[in-house]
Amino acid sequence: MQRIGGTRQTVVSDRPRLDIHCWAESESAAHDLAALSRALLGDIPGVRDGVTVYRVSEVGGPMWLPDDQTSAPRFAFAVEIHMRGRAL
Repeated sequence: MQRIGGTRQTVVSDRPRLDIHCWAESESAAHDLAALSRALLGDIPGVRDGVTVYRVSEVGGPMWLPDDQTSAPRFAFAVEIHMRGRAL
């Protein structure tokens, strides 16, 4: 997972855009891992350790993307998470 962009909505609200990459031993295992990751990310909205997550929006659906250096099976997708932080 890597932040690839996004915008700050307010002083306490952020909307990071994240790239999610799922590697596995086979194409089908990488696909299943991406499907599981998508489901878990979709379940995040709510309050987690004092941080409110309003929504998770998929902005780039899963795509087959074998690793260009190792040829390892990989699927990737992108999400945007709208969240509110807490005072430091």
